[in-house]
Amino acid sequence: MSEEINKNYLKEKQYKSTKYLEARIKIHSFTENKQSFHQWLFDQYDLSNFKNKKIKVLDVACGTGVFWKQNFEKFKNFEIDLTMTDFADSMLEKSKLSLKDYSFNINYEIADIEKLEKYYGKFDIVFCHNAVYHAENKDLALQNLSRCLNDAKESFVSITTNSEKHMLNVYEIGRKLDSNFPTDRIIDTFTEETADKMLEKHFTVDKKLELEKLKVTDLEILMNYVASGVEPRNIKLKDTFYEEYSKIAKQEIDNNGYFEIIKRSPLYICKKVN
Repeated sequence: MSEEINKNYLKEKQYKSTKYLEARIKIHSFTENKQSFHQWLFDQYDLSNFKNKKIKVLDVACGTGVFWKQNFEKFKNFEIDLTMTDFADSMLEKSKLSLKDYSFNINYEIADIEKLEKYYGKFDIVFCHNAVYHAENKDLALQNLSRCLNDAKESFVSITTNSEKHMLNVYEIGRKLDSNFPTDRIIDTFTEETADKMLEKHFTVDKKLELEKLKVTDLEILMNYVASGVEPRNIKLKDTFYEEYSKIAKQEIDNNGYFEIIKRSPLYICKKVN
């Protein structure tokens, strides 16, 4: 079983602490866009039918709660009953800490995307951002997300992932320097190219696309991102790997003023198939 869908690996290595996820989030602060990816997500939703009712929301694989922290001011106009779930204790603890001063009614629960039966039929909105690729049975995961929705016509599931081309140059440099550098990325089992076909079996889909350039000027943040895909997997790289990678990246920063990374991230707003 590949590591990106091995739950023991994910719990005991990749997400045992929030260190590696936070390294992967931090690099996105170098965006050229006027708003973050999470803020962009919020602006894609039509929430006009929810203004005069309590919204029951399920966040599957909520991570560190960054989506809610960055959009709290926008959500203040709504009455939210929020259930935050993740299969990693570390993520829920970080979410609790990040959102402790926020006024939502929030429940935190351990849950696996492939075992969501207790949530069936209860929610107006289900968020599942950059997480389906962790499921061993992705069709089951998508069925579960659909079944968690209630029958209201405005209810929807929000799913995100990334393209096969997403941040590809970061990985290409690593592979050129050392053949042991991971050739498989966490996202590779459920990319945009896969999701386009798979989601149509389970939902009526409205796809939106965010194209983004990162202009990274902090070499340490870039190298922490590179290490976040290597260290938790205990991959042995040559002793000079990080030194050589840093030299290449620093040269680009010195020449251009930044290290450029291209992002391509789709959002799928999914409705139940009647």
